Amino acid sequence: MESWPIQLRQCVLSTMKSPHPRCVIWGEEQTFIYNEPAAPMFGTKHPGCLGRPLAVAFAELYEQVNALFVAAFAGQMINLYRLPLTMERGAMPEETYWDFTLLPIVGPDGWSVGVSEELMECTQIVRGERRRSFAHKFREHLRPASTMSDLWSRVLGGLEPATEDFPSVMVYAVVDDEPDSRLESTKVSSSSGNTKKCVLAGTIGVASDNVGAVQTFGLSEHLETDVGIANPCLQAWETRKAVVLSSKDGTLPASLTTANAKRGYGDELHQAVVLPITSLGNVNSELLGILVLGLNPRCPYDQEYSAWVLLLAELVEKTAVLISLPEEQRRAKQSADDTNSALVQRLRITTLQAERSDARFVRMANSAPTGMYMFDHEGTSIHVNDAYLDMIGQTREQHDTMTPATSSWDETVHPDDMHLFLGAWKSLVEQKGPVTCEYRLKRPWRSTDPSTGHEITGETWLLASAVPELDDAGEVSTVQGWLTDISHRKFSEKLLAQRLDDALEHKRQTENFIDMVSHEMRNPLSAILQSADSVIVTLDAAGMPILHEAMTLSHDAAEEIVDAAQTIILCGQHQKRIVDDILTLSKLDASLLVITPDKVQPPELVKRAMKMYESEMARADITAKLCIEPSYTELDIDWVILDSSRLLQVIINLLTNAIKFTQYSDTREITIWVGASYEKPTGKHHKVAFIPVRQSGQTPTFSAAWGTGEDLFLQIAVTDTGRGLTEDETRLLFQRFAQASPKTYKQYGGSGLGLFISRELSELQGGQIGVSSVGGKTTFTFFVKVKRFVPTTCDHPIRAPLPTAAYQLAAATDQASKPPNHAEAMVQDPGTTAQAPTPETVRKASVVEDLKGKLHVLIVEDNHINQKVMSQQLRRAGCIVHVANHGGECLSFLEKSTFCGASVPLSIILLDLEMPTMDGLTCIRHIRKRQAEGKINGHVPVIAITANARSEQISTAMEAGMDRVVTKPFRIPELVPQMQALVEETSSRTEP
Repeated sequence: MESWPIQLRQCVLSTMKSPHPRCVIWGEEQTFIYNEPAAPMFGTKHPGCLGRPLAVAFAELYEQVNALFVAAFAGQMINLYRLPLTMERGAMPEETYWDFTLLPIVGPDGWSVGVSEELMECTQIVRGERRRSFAHKFREHLRPASTMSDLWSRVLGGLEPATEDFPSVMVYAVVDDEPDSRLESTKVSSSSGNTKKCVLAGTIGVASDNVGAVQTFGLSEHLETDVGIANPCLQAWETRKAVVLSSKDGTLPASLTTANAKRGYGDELHQAVVLPITSLGNVNSELLGILVLGLNPRCPYDQEYSAWVLLLAELVEKTAVLISLPEEQRRAKQSADDTNSALVQRLRITTLQAERSDARFVRMANSAPTGMYMFDHEGTSIHVNDAYLDMIGQTREQHDTMTPATSSWDETVHPDDMHLFLGAWKSLVEQKGPVTCEYRLKRPWRSTDPSTGHEITGETWLLASAVPELDDAGEVSTVQGWLTDISHRKFSEKLLAQRLDDALEHKRQTENFIDMVSHEMRNPLSAILQSADSVIVTLDAAGMPILHEAMTLSHDAAEEIVDAAQTIILCGQHQKRIVDDILTLSKLDASLLVITPDKVQPPELVKRAMKMYESEMARADITAKLCIEPSYTELDIDWVILDSSRLLQVIINLLTNAIKFTQYSDTREITIWVGASYEKPTGKHHKVAFIPVRQSGQTPTFSAAWGTGEDLFLQIAVTDTGRGLTEDETRLLFQRFAQASPKTYKQYGGSGLGLFISRELSELQGGQIGVSSVGGKTTFTFFVKVKRFVPTTCDHPIRAPLPTAAYQLAAATDQASKPPNHAEAMVQDPGTTAQAPTPETVRKASVVEDLKGKLHVLIVEDNHINQKVMSQQLRRAGCIVHVANHGGECLSFLEKSTFCGASVPLSIILLDLEMPTMDGLTCIRHIRKRQAEGKINGHVPVIAITANARSEQISTAMEAGMDRVVTKPFRIPELVPQMQALVEETSSRTEP
């Protein structure tokens, strides 16, 4: 049903829940769907007709109803009463009568997409009314008969109109077996010993030359004669009972099954009944005649049909008896018979109505979705429906064998709720009033979550409502009531309460997180403002004109300015780290992070991370070293395939965490271990207990981009000599917004997201993370699943996804932001220690290396302050800079450049995305379009400059035609090498 239209699902669900027969005819194929109450109406067609086209499921009546459904599909509402339809829902076609209401189902476009059908079969009602009316007319038609010959004529005349119910009729009169006896002069035969014979008095629907319609036969002949209808007539004479003949068992002569086009729907006959007409209506009575009635071929010969036929035969018998009585007796007898017939008919009708009402109630109870029950005053079951048994988890056989009643309750009711159940029963019996009770069962409740398809379990809860019925003495005689399964409601209430608690806890954690983030963001801002003021005050105090190009600074003033600039850079890095953590968390929550393969050497990646923070470690006098474990070298690992950006992010989080906690210790050492294995690490090597993987975690799948190398597990451990962690603090790690303790935040700061993100990224790459802390020595260990790199003949460099590129640039920003006057931490082999160079050596180093050639750069930026600052820094880096305020000016400048055959040199464009007049995306599309049309010579290198750091925004920029995307904030010393690399790459592609 998941692929069905919403409107179809709503209609079908509404139809299935209805206790009355309902159908839905859907779509152009007129697919037929119905509910359970409608199933019995279709007989053996169920369930084969469910879900089939109407023309296939009901081929025999499709031509009769197709026009109705066409009108309904055209938008008409149709009501039909007692519509005759011939259906094949059993062994033979059957006449049926229906009340229909066809309601169009209007789709969103205003056209009918289906038809909702409310139907009710009224076949029994129509047949009953038809038979009662016919019986009345038949009796009135027989009343004037005065002789037996007149009676047989009137019987034939009275049965003539019953074309459906009696397709054929044969009337035999019983007369004395004398050679000169004539039917016209016969009276009621005497009881003398004269032999009798049957003479055919007339027929309806039977041809005169039909061999089955024997003209005359003697009643003294042998009973096994097979001459036409004679044998069944002799059997009826012998037993004085009706004899039913059938073509299936061969009792109905084949000659009498011939179809008559004007009677019985033109079908062949399947059944007939032979009725003896006697004088007293018993075995010892005298036989007056025999009726042979062909039965309706489209109606089963059931109890009602049989009763009606016997009633007609009884009317003939009574009329025959009246003919032989004196006039006064005839009138009295007629009046008594009329009264008796009316009473008998009324009794039959009342009995049938009672039986139908009882059957209707039983069907309703059994099909009700609510449990219904009736107990006596002692609690013994009188009647329960199927829904009740389903709710308590018993079969009908098990329930019927449960005695006494209290033992059956012990078997099902939860022990903790037994006192509530028995208390409600006691209150009902003693106070004689209705009660309601909620209680649990022993058996568990199971269901399926429709949104996920997962199984959910809980306790089975029932709501019982009971009402006592009192006897004449005012005592409780029976208890009846209803049972409702409220397990889903109770489960929802419990889940709602749990989620409310979780929401309150999440709200508390979020508030704490906001407090921490606000504090972490405000502190660097204060330092940035103060450092900037310090630069201005230093220059003012020296009495130097700030705008003087030949200005010289004293050594102390230069030191203060450099120190203030370093503080500004470090504070900006700190703020950026907080923002990056929040952005990564947002991507994790939205499942937007993807793992993208990249070829990398793991030790070099670790060295890169250590290089980023060497100045910070040098400032804190921290010794850092990298150790390659034997397990790594034994596997002869060189290049592997993994997501370098995600791995680097975890390493940076653990490294900055180690720096934060080690900088105040007496011993300040950080060691990073790199190992590998074929088997999944257990943590025993570093005595680490890995955090169990959450059920919602994703299992990575290797696509073709990962190559065909063997699977490996890369393990990295970061050990520090910080203050260590207690057991309580360890339990809080790796949770969202959580730090080891409130003191941790006050002393060391941070957002509480780093370790949680590290755990998420490790699990996202098929690994785990853990921690151990013993004696002031803390080790964080994690592993990820990788593949060994296997070169191919058509191997190309593997490019990381756009979010990764953005992250690498941000990480590079951290590296370049280190103060130039601090030492670098050296990365060495195991057993060696990093030695820091002197501050004088670092101070002489240049922040930005000279470029091999001048870059001609066009900056397209609408913010004049950013435009001015970027231009100044690029000029200091040796670039020749041009500026444009929006995309339109960019295109105009490009037409004057060497790319369009003009004289103005241009190497690369730095293009902002958000600008008035013409934004960056529109501009780059124009540039690439002109390239394709040949209006621009070669490929124009373009780097997008944007503050939009989300992966989908970066992807949109790349798809529009950008060569690279750089996210703000960034630093010029890291941007210039990327610019040069892009220009060189573009030049190499265009060279022949």
